Amino acid sequence: MATNFFASYDLNRPNPTHKEMDDHLKRLGSCVHRVLETVWYIRSNRTREQLYEYMNSILSDNDRVLVIEAKDCIWRNLLVSDKTVLDCWSRQV
Repeated sequence: MATNFFASYDLNRPNPTHKEMDDHLKRLGSCVHRVLETVWYIRSNRTREQLYEYMNSILSDNDRVLVIEAKDCIWRNLLVSDKTVLDCWSRQV
C-alpha cells in the first residue's frame, strides 16, 4: 500500500552533490517532488525505514537525513502545484 512521506537532507561533504541526491530521489517513482528547497514529497510502497536506508546509503556519515510518514498535511506556496501534490496524495503507486 502506498504511503505519503516527506524527506529532507543536509549535505556536509562534496559528495553526493545536490544534483546527484536529487537524481537518486527522482528514481523512487513518479510521485516524487521537491516541495521546498531541501524537502521532498514521496509517495511510495516502501516503508519509512526502507526510504531512510535508501537515502542513508547515498549520504556520507556527516550528512543529515529526515524521513517522515505523513497522514495529513497542509501547505502554501510549494515549489510544485497544489494539483501535483493532491493527485499523488491519494494515488495507488
